[in-house]
This record gives sequence, C-alpha cells and structure tokens, in this order.
Amino acid sequence: FFQAEDGIREVERSRGLGDVYKRQPVTVRWVETNKGDDVTPNIRSRLVARQIRPAGQEAVFAPTPPLEALRTVLSLAATDLPGRPKRCRDPASVERTQVSFVDISRAYFNAPTDPSEPTYVALPPEDADFDKGLCGLLMRHMYGTQKAAEGWQSEYSRSLVETMGFSQGVACPCIFSHAKRDIVVTVHGDDFTAVGPCHQLDWYEDELQSLYELKKGGRLGPGPSDDKEASCLNRIIRWCEDGLEYECDPRQIEKLVEELELEGANSCVTPGLKQLPDQIANDVPLSKERHTAFRGLAARANYLSADRHDCQYSAKEIGRWRSAPTELAMTALKRLGRYLIGKPRLVFRY
Repeated sequence: FFQAEDGIREVERSRGLGDVYKRQPVTVRWVETNKGDDVTPNIRSRLVARQIRPAGQEAVFAPTPPLEALRTVLSLAATDLPGRPKRCRDPASVERTQVSFVDISRAYFNAPTDPSEPTYVALPPEDADFDKGLCGLLMRHMYGTQKAAEGWQSEYSRSLVETMGFSQGVACPCIFSHAKRDIVVTVHGDDFTAVGPCHQLDWYEDELQSLYELKKGGRLGPGPSDDKEASCLNRIIRWCEDGLEYECDPRQIEKLVEELELEGANSCVTPGLKQLPDQIANDVPLSKERHTAFRGLAARANYLSADRHDCQYSAKEIGRWRSAPTELAMTALKRLGRYLIGKPRLVFRY
C-alpha cells in the first residue's frame, strides 16, 4: 500500500517516475453478474476500478478476434484441408480430433503493470485499511483500468509464442497455430478455444494450467468419454455423429421477446418490412422516457444479429433510429421480435 494524505497520492522523482504530481486514486466498486440463469444462478462478484480516460488522452485498444474466428476453429475440426494432416475420427484413438474450451480465471490479474506508469486505486470499504488514508498501488492489472485488456493480450501472447511455441496470426493477433502439434487456438478475452489431436490438447491444457489458474469447459470429440455439448461466449456447441453444431445464445431471443412484451404474440414470416412513404411522413418521435429502453433493445438485436444472419439487415435498419427513436422504429423492432417468436433457433452445421 501507498501512504497518501487525505486520499491524495504523490509520486516522487526519487522513484524515477517523473515530476511530482497529485491526483485522486481511481475509485472502485463491486460488480455482481449472474453467469447462469434464473433457474441455475451462478453469481460472480468482482471488485473493479473506474478509470475514465481524460479528455485529449489517446485511447488504448486491445485486439479482439471476429466471431468468425470461433467458427473457423469448429470448421477446422470438421474439415480435411490440403497440406494438413487428416482429421482422425476414430473414437478410440489418442489422435482423434477434439475441440477444447478453457476459461482463464481472473485473466487480467495475470498481467503485470508497467512500473513506469503506476496506477493507484482506492480501497473498498471492506478493507481493514479503508479509513487510514491509504490507497493501493497495482502490481497487476485490474478490471476497469485503461490498459488492462492490452496488458492481458500481451501476457497471453507472450506465453503462447515464447513459452509454448505457437505462431501468432498476422491478420488477427488473437489466433495462434502450432504446426508441429497441429493445434489452432483462438482467444476471446479469457476464453481459449482450440482444435487438435487429443494427446496434443492434453499437452496444451497442461501447459496453460502451469501458467494460469483456469477452468476447463469441456472437450468435444468423437470418443465415448468425450463431451458432446459445451458453451463458449454463451454460444452452444455440440459434437454430433455427422459433424458439429453451433447455435447462438437462446437467452438473447427470450430476453428480447420478454422486454418487448410479446410473450404469446403471433409470429410473422419476415423480420422486417420496407416503410411506405406515407408511414414515414406520418411518423412521430418516441416519447423521451422510452428512448433508453428502445436503445437497449436495438443494441440487443444488433448483438443477436452476429449469429442470426437472417436478422442482420433488420437489426441494422433499426439501429439507424437509435439517435432519434420514433414510433415507426418501435414498430420495426416489435416485428423483428414477432419474427423471432416463429424462428427462435438458427443452427450452423459443420
């Protein structure tokens, strides 16, 4: 901990950190998230920082792979490609192809901070030193700090490349391949998804476990003891006799229909209709108290459209109204909801 009078922190020249300056420590708060559902809740409580980027300061970005990266791993599990070893379908072989799902616990806490750019955070009220004029100097990145995502991306990239011998993707730095072991990995935040032979994935998971605390989310494959269903990024992935299946998070559709108050409503056959000139001319603004609800629903529809290609155009058109919602926009959103009542599932098959 760092002694600070009245909650103000001072960094001295003697530490080689530049001129003396004073600034309030970054505030913190507890965030609780239900990672499960109403029937089987899985509550996660996490202390997060609230570091806001000052005006004029350059933004910090961390690369994130497109959703197609996850689908590519599933496609590789089902496809024999020229110039690569054939996929093994023998359920008794140690060479059989599997898909591994690994979740790194508290990922950002694994990335060390840069000593030349110290970050100080306030202590939570539960801490014994809360009322003693102290704040915390972060030795590891914390959720909610500006460079946490960038620090974690650098940390796991270094581990995969320098320690485990993977090659990093050129077009997307969140994709890694190991030519000798025939493993391909894609990383979405703290979710690692990999495809490869069974015994090589054993090595890969053991190496990750020696570096980080993790949870294994299952290993899909053709063997009788292999898992047949897993969840990644809230998507449902299944190993079937004739290939793999990928399905979007069904809760998103349920929540959209519920928030639109459309339970029990009749379905429709198309997700949207072109507005007629007289409808546009007679359109009126949505009342201001409904703006926030509309924007939240439009954002959920946009998120859902990443997996529902049949809804992408409608979700995009609805999003055009977010700056100035109208009654016609809400009608379009409700039509999308009614379409999803009749078509609640879309399954990709590989």
